[in-house]
Amino acid sequence: MKASIARNLASVKSAIIAGDPVTALMTLEKLAATLQREGLPPADRPALTDAMSQLMVLAEASLRGARQASDEVQAIIQAARSLQTYDSDGCRRTALVTAPAPRRF
Repeated sequence: MKASIARNLASVKSAIIAGDPVTALMTLEKLAATLQREGLPPADRPALTDAMSQLMVLAEASLRGARQASDEVQAIIQAARSLQTYDSDGCRRTALVTAPAPRRF
């Protein structure tokens, strides 16, 4: 695979891992322009397909993680709004706020 294509793929992967969708999208657009301009040898197509599949899996995992983080923040905000320390009789109440354990991708 050409060095410019491999470099762009590595930049997209780094941007996705860093959580920078703007840079990832700009680099993907740059990659598409490079492929249009220079073309891709038929021998390199399977490698590019595999690399793009890996990027898609990585991007989907990143999206799931972002959605999970958003859901957890919303649950924390909702719990904080409804948190009551004492009941009407003056007895201390405890509210458990549990979140699933974080996972690494």
